[in-house]
Amino acid sequence: MTCTPHPATFRLLDPHVGWEQPAGGEPGLDGIVGFDDPAGVRLARSGPAPEGPTREQLLPWFPDPRLAPGCGPCAWYLLVPDGPGLLRRDVCTGAWSTVWPPGCDPGLLREPVSVAARGHRLVVVDGDRVLVWRREGEQLAGVIRTDEPRWAAPAPGDEILVACAGGTELRRYDSTGAFRGLLRTGARGEVVGLRAGEGRTVWLLTDEDGRLTIHRGVNRRGGHRSFRVATVDELAAALPPSALVSADEDGFCLREDGPDGAVTTCHTWQGGPRQTPPTATAPYVTGGFFLTGLIDSGISRCRWHRVRVDADVPAGTAVAVEIVVSEDDLYDETDWQASPPGVTDFLVDQPPGRYLRLRLRLSGDGGATPVVRRIRLDFPRSTSAELLPPAYRTDPAADDFTERFLSLFDASLADLDRVIERYPALLDPAGVPDRVLPWLAGLLGLSFEAGWDAGTRRKLLEAAPELYRRRGTPWALREAVSIVFGVCPVIDELATDRRWAWLREAVGSEGPQVSHGTQGQGLGTVRLFSRSSSRFRIGGSALGAAPLRAFGAPDSDPLTAHAHRFRVLLPAGSADEQALLRLVERQAPAHTVGSVRTGGAGFVVGSRSTVGVDTAFVPLPPPVLGGEHPLRLNRDGVLRPGPRGSRRGVGVGVVSAVGVHTQVW
Repeated sequence: MTCTPHPATFRLLDPHVGWEQPAGGEPGLDGIVGFDDPAGVRLARSGPAPEGPTREQLLPWFPDPRLAPGCGPCAWYLLVPDGPGLLRRDVCTGAWSTVWPPGCDPGLLREPVSVAARGHRLVVVDGDRVLVWRREGEQLAGVIRTDEPRWAAPAPGDEILVACAGGTELRRYDSTGAFRGLLRTGARGEVVGLRAGEGRTVWLLTDEDGRLTIHRGVNRRGGHRSFRVATVDELAAALPPSALVSADEDGFCLREDGPDGAVTTCHTWQGGPRQTPPTATAPYVTGGFFLTGLIDSGISRCRWHRVRVDADVPAGTAVAVEIVVSEDDLYDETDWQASPPGVTDFLVDQPPGRYLRLRLRLSGDGGATPVVRRIRLDFPRSTSAELLPPAYRTDPAADDFTERFLSLFDASLADLDRVIERYPALLDPAGVPDRVLPWLAGLLGLSFEAGWDAGTRRKLLEAAPELYRRRGTPWALREAVSIVFGVCPVIDELATDRRWAWLREAVGSEGPQVSHGTQGQGLGTVRLFSRSSSRFRIGGSALGAAPLRAFGAPDSDPLTAHAHRFRVLLPAGSADEQALLRLVERQAPAHTVGSVRTGGAGFVVGSRSTVGVDTAFVPLPPPVLGGEHPLRLNRDGVLRPGPRGSRRGVGVGVVSAVGVHTQVW
């Protein structure tokens, strides 16, 4: 569709190809990070760690060492080294009081450093020892002595993890102080936060020259733990955040749910009320720039064409691009061309030159940052003006205007070309966004239930060609139910349960052959619908050769009760019967009638029961005489075990009564 004579070449600036950072230590970067991050470059975070999480972000999971959440959403412990020692927050009034009432303080705290709690266990790091209490401080369980402890965390299984100053190794103890072993995390820096999660998972926060890093340790075979770097999102998904929202040198604030909504309360480090909340610091710097080196086109006097910036620009932020083109590395500051405000796609209006230099400026309000994923530089200039007669290009000024004017239409046509090129990808269920799945299903004539997730919808779309090809067969119905509900159903065709006439092969010494004797039935020798075998009739059916039915008519059973009818059986609790019935109606052939059944609590009396669907083996209730529901002897209970005892199963060759001598092993 495009009218350009040939596709232009281009140069990409991204983490995969490179950002062409200036060489030789030339100053060209300030306040921008993420050049090796596939997500893109962005403004640096404020503080000493521009690329890692900030301390304010991690407060809900790694609070100040003097503060620890307790048992319950409103329970907190506060360590006051120069005051009363250890305080506990009242869950009803929100006031702080000492853990040990006056006169009951054991006086064990001498140089407290940090506090931690889990359930009803309380741990305090005090000087060169770790004190462990049970019952929220009522019972001293043990004293752990080690060199320079700084952090401690109670873990599942009556385990205490201790981190010492200046390293990242963890020491394992039990509550009584017995040493269990050493955990080598492999992390660099120093531990500044320690938490134990569910499933014996350990979370570390380390500080390496001002850069904060989260580490997650999981159990491996043999009781060992393997540590790896984790993100804030992983931490938030594994551990629920606490109510701590801010902290500074003067105190901290808790944000908790109240009867009238969320309420923020601020406290000092001595447990008193605080009137002014801590001042929130901006997470990002407000501005930064990046200057590339000389980008070589390899073409002398190259006419650079276009600059395209792929970026996310939230409200309150901005992205600006400046370029300069030269034949060498000599240019003036007034030669720079700046992009219009808010524009991320513009034409190069520069004289021809082999080299291009780009300056990227990011700005924001401190609360958010723009993210630039990629910058594309198109060269040389290639437009549909080259297809015009030479008379339109005799004047250089008019030629330049014509090229830039037609570039507007060429860009629109190029966008249409990209849509057409990517159109086959829109038919790939695995590659389209979730919101496109209903549209793709409409092309294939499928309809989705409201409760189906995106994974189920994608599986149905992938299986649609084979489901359509084999639609109306038991395989297609079974496959559709398996995809939607995750279980393989039992499809019971009712007509196969009756004894109609059939032709079959009899296997003899000379191979398969059609037999008209006792091994098979021939046409003309038996009724297609035998009245004496389809339903029990007095005077016409042999005992045990026909079923007893209390409904329907024997003469019309072959057509009204059994022919073209089937039943879909699923175990109890595996699917919603109404949703299953709607799916069966859409997948079943038009001339058939389908029904569904999910398993219940036991055998279905009076109808067919399928093992695994309608079957449940449960013990008899204990026999109790009298009470609200009196026991009726010989009807509601078993008063004595069988001859082989109450713990024996069904005996082969002896008399066994169901409910008396029966056990399923």
